[in-house]
Amino acid sequence: MWEKLRKIKFVNIFWSLFYGLIFLVLLNNGFNYLDPDLGWHLKVGQEISLNRQVPSVNHYNYTYTGNWVDHEWLSDLLSYLAFNNWGYEFLVFFFAALITLTFIILNIFVSKKLSDKTLFPFIAIFQLLGIFASLPHFGVRMQGFGVLFLLLLLIIIDLYDRRGEKRYLFFLPLIFLFWANLHASFILGLFICFAWLGIRIGERLLLLAKNRLHFLKLDKVLSADKIKHFFYFSLLSLGATLINPYTYKLYSFLGGYKNRAYLSLIQEWLPQYRFPLHYDQLIYLALGAVVLLFTIYQALKKQNKIELWPFFLTFLFLILSFKSKRHFPLFVIASFLPLISFYGNFFKGLNIKGYQHLLRGLVILCLLLVGLSQALSINFIKQPFTSFCGNYPCQAVEFIKNNNEYQQSNLLNAYDWGGFLIWTMPEKKIFIDGRLPQVKYANKTFIEEYRRFFKEKEDKTSLLNQYNIDLVLIRTKEEPLQLKKWERVFFQIKSEKLNAKNYLRDYLEASSEWKQVYQDKTASIYERLPL
Repeated sequence: MWEKLRKIKFVNIFWSLFYGLIFLVLLNNGFNYLDPDLGWHLKVGQEISLNRQVPSVNHYNYTYTGNWVDHEWLSDLLSYLAFNNWGYEFLVFFFAALITLTFIILNIFVSKKLSDKTLFPFIAIFQLLGIFASLPHFGVRMQGFGVLFLLLLLIIIDLYDRRGEKRYLFFLPLIFLFWANLHASFILGLFICFAWLGIRIGERLLLLAKNRLHFLKLDKVLSADKIKHFFYFSLLSLGATLINPYTYKLYSFLGGYKNRAYLSLIQEWLPQYRFPLHYDQLIYLALGAVVLLFTIYQALKKQNKIELWPFFLTFLFLILSFKSKRHFPLFVIASFLPLISFYGNFFKGLNIKGYQHLLRGLVILCLLLVGLSQALSINFIKQPFTSFCGNYPCQAVEFIKNNNEYQQSNLLNAYDWGGFLIWTMPEKKIFIDGRLPQVKYANKTFIEEYRRFFKEKEDKTSLLNQYNIDLVLIRTKEEPLQLKKWERVFFQIKSEKLNAKNYLRDYLEASSEWKQVYQDKTASIYERLPL
């Protein structure tokens, strides 16, 4: 037995413990919070299951009642079926396993691509950094499917790029068939396909030009036939996205994204320079920026040449992630190969052979101890909609349900409570939720119209009358954003400037037309007084 254990390679033991730890970290993260949108995802999935058709008319709000496209309908249906049959714990386990599997595949892809066994510490370090920095975006989140499918797409492109075998391209339409029904990020996948085509065509044109750009690597330009094959399969992939219950109408939701107000009004869509700052993400993005800058520097010094495709991918997702924190996990996937290649070669000269056995022992011990700590700290939750009442209006919902006079009242609710209310109080239509913040509404976007209620100079009386609102459900107090002392000094900014005052609550408290009928530590309810 001991002989068999000795023959097991350290690397195999390391990766087994490493991904066991990653899974436990993701599991812990999934049980630590309730995603604001989970409620509406489950309710829509339930509706699809019962009606045997996807929703097309919005009946969850009394405000926007137009058509809508659920571009995550299959994710919603599968999540509801899993939740209904096996419970919330299964959902958390599933999404933790999904992300863990994604990073295992990423490891295998990069390891085979670089064919350098000494790089495995860098793969582990950067995966650990990327996963911990991405934790705010992981959990029971449908975008986990987008992360996996982006990786699969990049692997297929790479395999075809290197080997030129058409058999790999047959997977493209299949990927997009599922991707288009699971998550809207398939649009980004289509863009990547056609961007790859544009870059490869551009390389051929540059190769034919008399004055070639000396800083570009053009020694492996694809033939015209191979480019044509990829183009045909890209068109097939585009066609595959139309195989969904909405057919071509699936793309109708894109029109709402012309107005980009949501980028400054919704927390996870905020750019990296908006508080609260995620320093772990900023560090990782800085590491990616260093790779790009050093690549340009080497090209200008004629020490190396720029390979357009990996450079473009890293640059594209760096910009996307800087403009919106939500895209950070995609940057981790898209930039992983260039980062490992660069930093692995940069630190390759480190000599640790004399300490190899000691380091291996310490690494295994640390993985075991941290993994045990994570496992013991997991708080298994079976009822998510009653377990996070410090962040969601659990008791306030019961109060409304128990008072029949409020059943017909138009309710103005906090935006991030919309999904919770759709699941816990489905009989009552609400003002807004997380499904359609970008949709055109009242000559602006839905989220902008909602935000008017909280602005200082808006006429609250007119707004409340306009929508016949008789009941308001808002937070009892806002969670203040506290800056660290060094942040206040370095950025020369005060915490007060970052914490917007709730002018709607001030109005309701001062108005003789409204009275508070319920309050707890989380939520307050205000009722319009009869005339």
